[in-house]
Amino acid sequence: MHLFRLALVSLLSTAALGQASTMQPVLTRSGDNQRSGSFLDSVLTVAKVQAQGIRRVTTIPVSGDARGMEAQPLVLPGVKVADGSTHDVMVLPSMANIVRGVDATTGAGIWSTTLGTPIQGGAAIDAHLINDKWGVLSTGVIDPDAKLAYMVAWISPDGTPQRGVHSIFSLNVATGAIVGAPVSLAGLRNGTQGYNDTMRKQRSSLVMTTVGGRKMVFFAYGTVSETGKAAAGAVVAYDVAMKKVTAFLPLSQGLGGGIWMGGQGLAADSAGALYGVTGNGSFNGVNDFGESIFKVVYTPGATASLKVVTWFSPYSDAGRVGLDPAASGPAAPMTDKLAGVSAPSEEVAMPVGGGMKPSLVGTRTVISRDVNTGRVVPLVYPANATDPAWSDEDLGSGGCTLIQSYGKLLCGGKDGLGYVVNTASMGNTMPADFRNAKANCLKLATPPVWMTASPGPVDPCPQDTTTLNFMPYGKTRHLHMTPVQYMSPTRGMTIFVGGENSTIHAWSMAPSGAMTYLAESREVASIANTQSPGGMPGSFCALSSNHGAAGTAILWCSLPYGNANAQLTTGRLIAYDAENFTTDSDGKHLLKLWDSQDWNLQYSFNKFMPPTISGGQIYLPNYNGGVDVYGLAP
Repeated sequence: MHLFRLALVSLLSTAALGQASTMQPVLTRSGDNQRSGSFLDSVLTVAKVQAQGIRRVTTIPVSGDARGMEAQPLVLPGVKVADGSTHDVMVLPSMANIVRGVDATTGAGIWSTTLGTPIQGGAAIDAHLINDKWGVLSTGVIDPDAKLAYMVAWISPDGTPQRGVHSIFSLNVATGAIVGAPVSLAGLRNGTQGYNDTMRKQRSSLVMTTVGGRKMVFFAYGTVSETGKAAAGAVVAYDVAMKKVTAFLPLSQGLGGGIWMGGQGLAADSAGALYGVTGNGSFNGVNDFGESIFKVVYTPGATASLKVVTWFSPYSDAGRVGLDPAASGPAAPMTDKLAGVSAPSEEVAMPVGGGMKPSLVGTRTVISRDVNTGRVVPLVYPANATDPAWSDEDLGSGGCTLIQSYGKLLCGGKDGLGYVVNTASMGNTMPADFRNAKANCLKLATPPVWMTASPGPVDPCPQDTTTLNFMPYGKTRHLHMTPVQYMSPTRGMTIFVGGENSTIHAWSMAPSGAMTYLAESREVASIANTQSPGGMPGSFCALSSNHGAAGTAILWCSLPYGNANAQLTTGRLIAYDAENFTTDSDGKHLLKLWDSQDWNLQYSFNKFMPPTISGGQIYLPNYNGGVDVYGLAP
């Protein structure tokens, strides 16, 4: 571990001299513990973006890794640094475990700290060999009172994943100094599951909240091999005053239940309760919660604990492959699958002789009609409805957004369906409930909706869940971004989502949780992938506004041109008016304000990265080892 100072150069641009800072704190992923994706900004307006346009101001280097960072940038304004000057400090941890503190306005370096030796990228953990190194993968969290940044780093003495261990670090935001000894996750065990049982992947971001007067950091993890032995996800509780892990809760004592959520962290309400969603795994409603939306409560004290207090599951993995839906999981373990490999996105693309069944052979097409726009939609179904290559539809592929004022939580997964649950009681699905799907879905606040793309009048809650194994237009519609919420002064709660190979959709949400389609963009994610099954991972969006004042709500979205999961691809940054839509002959559409494509502004798309907005600047980490900074053109 090493700490060194960087020279403070170009601390303030000429334009910024003498001006009061407009930077707002960005302390956690998506801007707040509700994971709303909304950022307070007093500089950017619809009129300014339309009149002036956007330019790339600079690119801030991220140290030690060819791809840069997977964490979302965090900002703490008004920090007095080592030389006595005051800065809005942005914290940038790289996948090489090198953390930089920079001036958020200018990008000038203030400090740099090395946490430890990262894992070297390789086929054992990355099927597509995209990442250079594996270190700080998740977004950390900043405590503004203590001016400490917390993060989890994957460290190995020899750079191999087999010897890698995740540890919790706390850094002084003013100096970059490591405060206290790192806290290792090694040795954590609960029942049949332990941290050391297999290689873990800690992608889900951190959240800080207070429970029973104790300031806590919570986070979750999944595994490198999602369906392998001991591949259980877990929630970890860290007491910041005690500087120790006080509770550890696997979400499965069987198989799977990983928590990754496209990089999103657990949501937290004002009482400190935690909300999330799991992926593939066994389910029994007791201590196995694969394919489940859940609420976890932490109880502090001498015997501190984490407990799932309420949950909902729409289907079982067994049901998705045509077996008894009430079974805990498939009769035989699924084929071992690395995290980051998606079916059907990957498996259907395999050529004949490629080592797996080419499941596009013999597919059938059913013509349907989009219920929102009236457009014809061809639905492509597998030749065999129980083909496992089409049934790996993780519920937990995207994060959840908490609408606390409504008492609702919205989650979505690879089917592209949106599920709204009541946070007080989610219905507590049990295995027998899968034998009566309609009764189970009545546990939801409102019926599920096809959120990323309408396949027409297809039942989103069928008794036979193999009927969900299809692709509209022959392409996946998986949701990996967390839905963005915006309280419109004219429409009320508005939700924005963007799935794979799909347009960006706008929905309204009533206090009951009922969702109504509003409009969609004309722009499509992975537009360059013209063949089935398309590309990953869809759009990632964030919203800026000045407390919802008229003319200030702007939706910022980063879209890939190609398949960003399997290869490096160029990205496209677009600004939309979040309040006003256009009405054309083919329906309602998001009003585009600015498009990087129109200005030939290119960047390397960062797979699970939404924009961050603060002080009139838009920050977007790229896969070229830096953070692109955009702002109003002069």
